[in-house]
Amino acid sequence: MLEKIMSYKKYGYLLAVLIVFQCCAKKEVISDLELRKQILAGSGTYQNLERSWRLDSTYVNGAPVALTAYQRSFVKTFVHDGIYKDSELNNGTWELSAINTLRQKITYSTTSKIDSCSFEILLINTAQLKLKLNNATVKTEYLFKIAN
Repeated sequence: MLEKIMSYKKYGYLLAVLIVFQCCAKKEVISDLELRKQILAGSGTYQNLERSWRLDSTYVNGAPVALTAYQRSFVKTFVHDGIYKDSELNNGTWELSAINTLRQKITYSTTSKIDSCSFEILLINTAQLKLKLNNATVKTEYLFKIAN
């Protein structure tokens, strides 16, 4: 009987030590830039490898632009590993070079032309993405809503 009690005490001490180590384990804190990347394109973990964003509205020089049904069906997909694709079968790469700067390199499917563009991120959260095209002549803003 005494041996069983001593055995239970050993297991109890071992369990207590394991709990202390688990509670004292450091938690990984991600940077603001990494958080934005995860909101934009997923965390890269199981079943969270990409995010798709559907165009909801467009503004040119502050004035809303009426979108056609086809334009409202436009979807941009950002894959966690830096791949970009859209609903018009264009593809390319993307990067967040700064917390508010999204750069894309796009290969257009119809012409094979390669283009680069830079957007200022005006708003990003788990439901909305608002981008401003960095163009000196016309101020164009796009509002996307999460599609997946």
